[in-house]
Amino acid sequence: MSLAAVQIDGDPIIAQEVLAQIKLWDQAVIGCDADALLSQCAQNVSMFDVSSHINGLNEYRAEWGKFSPYFMDGMQISRRDVKLITSESLAVLHCQSKVEHSALKGKLQMPWCRTTLCLEKNQGQWRVVHQHISMPVDMMTGKAIVLKDKPKLRLVV
Repeated sequence: MSLAAVQIDGDPIIAQEVLAQIKLWDQAVIGCDADALLSQCAQNVSMFDVSSHINGLNEYRAEWGKFSPYFMDGMQISRRDVKLITSESLAVLHCQSKVEHSALKGKLQMPWCRTTLCLEKNQGQWRVVHQHISMPVDMMTGKAIVLKDKPKLRLVV
């Protein structure tokens, strides 16, 4: 994820530190390396997603264990509409993201999810303190709302 593709509110040097940490985070996720992932989390990490509310490293490890059968070589994380808000000790990254496999790209449309990562700098190290992943839902039908790709070209007649 290049710095140019990120809307930054705060110090650009701190933003670079945080984005470097996010890159390590992504590598741990797609590598399904629970130890590397947990080393980047605060002891009191929390996570909200569609189906769960997790508190602490033990619950976080157990939740990631459920996903490991679905992660394999060739996985990729894509992000768009990335916004990063930084201060000296707190950073919030929110965007739309999706995880997909390179062999299935173009064959299987993975949905975009809303994603928020909150990081805290403690003893010189950025650590994830909160993660939230969700899909918008139409309250009338109970069905997920697909976050569509924005058109790349506009035809003017």
